[in-house]
Amino acid sequence: MNNINEKTKRRLIVASGLIISVILIVLISAQFKKESIEDAVLPNQNDIIVEKPVITEKEDEIIVPEIEIPDTETINNGAIDTGTEQTIQGDVEKPKEPTEEQLTDPTQKPNGEKVETPPEPVAHDKVEKPTETQKNDDVPQGGDTNNQGKTYLPGFGWIENSGENQGTVAEDMYENGNKIGNMD
Repeated sequence: MNNINEKTKRRLIVASGLIISVILIVLISAQFKKESIEDAVLPNQNDIIVEKPVITEKEDEIIVPEIEIPDTETINNGAIDTGTEQTIQGDVEKPKEPTEEQLTDPTQKPNGEKVETPPEPVAHDKVEKPTETQKNDDVPQGGDTNNQGKTYLPGFGWIENSGENQGTVAEDMYENGNKIGNMD
């Protein structure tokens, strides 16, 4: 290769690069080519022979025993399952109201249950009333104002009055509060 000049070397390199790239393009495109689907040859219907098996055994008679229904009573829950209207549960019966004697008897509850120990009456005259806590005049109540124009709020102390509440309308807001456009 010593006797080949530079111009010829360049041409050989470019030509070999073009040949390699054409080969690669052909190989890659062959990978994406769909294979042709050959039609499957179906056998002719006249060629198929089906043999019917000969059954030599005869089936025995099937004997079904009678089903015996037990004579037990079913629990009737008042359900109606005949006709066009069906109910799952019958009508609820209202329990009897207790008599005056049962209501005033301290040894049993109105539903008839026995009370283990009769209740002891409480003397209402001897009940102690809770004492009211004395208010300190030194501690201001919520909403009090002082001579400096400050308002006292419990937990926050004395706060300067900032005037009436003010609201603005943002024309570029959706109904759900999401802002449209730049948030600068």
